Amino acid sequence: MKYCYNLLMILKIPFLSSIHITSMNIRLLSLIMLFGALAPSTISNAQNFLIDTTFNQPGTFDSSKTTFVEYNSEPGILKLKSGENENLAKGKFAYVYYTAIPPTDTASSNPFKLIDGKTSTFLTFLPATGTQPGSGSFIVIDLNAFRTVKKVRIVPFGPNPNLRPRAYTVYVGTDTLTFEKVYENPSTIDTFQVAVFNPVVAKYIKIVIDVMATNYNTAISEIEVYGEGYLPAGNYFSTVRDFGKKVNIGSFEFTGDVPQGTFATFSFRTGANNKVDSTWGSWSAAKGVSNSQFDVFEPRQYIQYQINLVTNNLLSPKIDDIKINYDTNNVVSDVITQINPQYVPILKEASFTLSIDAQFKPNDYGIDSLIIATPSPSKLNSVMVNGTPASVLSSVTAKELRIYFPSTVKTSSKIDINITTTPFLNINPFIVKAVSNNVVNNYQQLDSPIKNGVQGWSIVTTGVPDKLIANSKVEPNPFTPNGDGINDVTKITFFLGNIGEPKELIGSQARNVTIKIFDLTGRVIKNLIDQNSASAAYVAENSIIWDGRDENGKIVRPGVYIYQIFVDSDNGGEHLSKTVVVSY
Repeated sequence: MKYCYNLLMILKIPFLSSIHITSMNIRLLSLIMLFGALAPSTISNAQNFLIDTTFNQPGTFDSSKTTFVEYNSEPGILKLKSGENENLAKGKFAYVYYTAIPPTDTASSNPFKLIDGKTSTFLTFLPATGTQPGSGSFIVIDLNAFRTVKKVRIVPFGPNPNLRPRAYTVYVGTDTLTFEKVYENPSTIDTFQVAVFNPVVAKYIKIVIDVMATNYNTAISEIEVYGEGYLPAGNYFSTVRDFGKKVNIGSFEFTGDVPQGTFATFSFRTGANNKVDSTWGSWSAAKGVSNSQFDVFEPRQYIQYQINLVTNNLLSPKIDDIKINYDTNNVVSDVITQINPQYVPILKEASFTLSIDAQFKPNDYGIDSLIIATPSPSKLNSVMVNGTPASVLSSVTAKELRIYFPSTVKTSSKIDINITTTPFLNINPFIVKAVSNNVVNNYQQLDSPIKNGVQGWSIVTTGVPDKLIANSKVEPNPFTPNGDGINDVTKITFFLGNIGEPKELIGSQARNVTIKIFDLTGRVIKNLIDQNSASAAYVAENSIIWDGRDENGKIVRPGVYIYQIFVDSDNGGEHLSKTVVVSY
């Protein structure tokens, strides 16, 4: 099998992506090897791919991180592990209802002790008395997903049989309103109780204690639930793969079956060494569509991938193979990208220079254009190449800046891009991708040195914003909503800061934001937005638009109106009010 894997890596023939390595097609692969040896000229020099068609060979996966997936029952197929031997209740949710007086010790009445996987913890029911028999007390376990269940195991605390429930009934349900009885034991004998019943789809398990002991506590350590079907989620981590040299990584493809209600996503990371260390980048965003590009540091020699499988029903996604496309020719071989200044006050507009030090090798494609992600809308001021102004074309949106060079940059150069922007996040990454017209569908994400855990292309803000709402403007003002196509709408722009502790949470804490239009009597004319928002730049295409209409869709009368932005906060909220004029 390893021989076949190496063969695929050597030949790099595109149609092999659909070949599944089994004993039935070893002969076919041998013929392909012979064909490849006879006709090497048919193999592309630069366009290549790495393919994994089996997931269980020694050395192909990281067993320390791979969990709850199965790769042996169907040769070459990766899928979720069966739930038959897995306790479906462990770590889920549980609650208890006492019909008699509960224990005074809250630790022994905590239902989560029943699903923590520890036999050293327990939940207690007090002994039955004439006035407090305790019968009818119950425990409900939420499996957090629909599962086919067929067995419930009740583990008492310790070996003492006197601590067991004297009689119990098991119910199952797809909701908490309608339960179906599936098992009843009116008189228990064994210390450990095992309820086996016909497989049934359920999300909730209810165990009713029908009879309590009269002289002993009933102490239950664990309630375990077993079933059929698949576990709800699993992860597969490959070992580090070696391309043999630094390459430009493109897209990935996979074949398999992902039924409705199930999901399969893929993430990647790259590094300069064959062991994951400080040279490695973070995992790329998860992708679930075949033939998708993904963002990792390039060029790199080593790559690792992870596959995440999830199901919300009784089926499992199945992965047959994964293919990573790459190019042995780079757009640019060596590059360092940095932004200056890197540390600035938050929500203060300033100019920055993004510098790209690019070193090329003879086989590099060269740079025809750059794509720069802009976490806050940015204005392009100038582009310099080796200290000389460059006549470039550009396009600017709220989220990215594109620069097109008049000719391919293919000799070692320093490119300085000057922009004006207002950083509003704790860390503001201006990620740069280089594009060659020779391989327009395989951009190269440029390198950026890491210092103190921050990429060189990231602006780091200092301090806290003076106010949550900053730099608010309304343009045009006045505006004329008369349908002539000129200044028919006005745009409200502002930056929303976020004051939060600890520091790493700044920018991720959501607050309620409303924007209303009032007339001069204080009457609400129009509700523009009412939503939760983290730190955000409501500028450019993210601006809030008012078309001069009221809540009934009618054009308002000419005059002066007030727009008010209100942001909820821990200190009671903050608002900003300004005027906007409607005229004809």
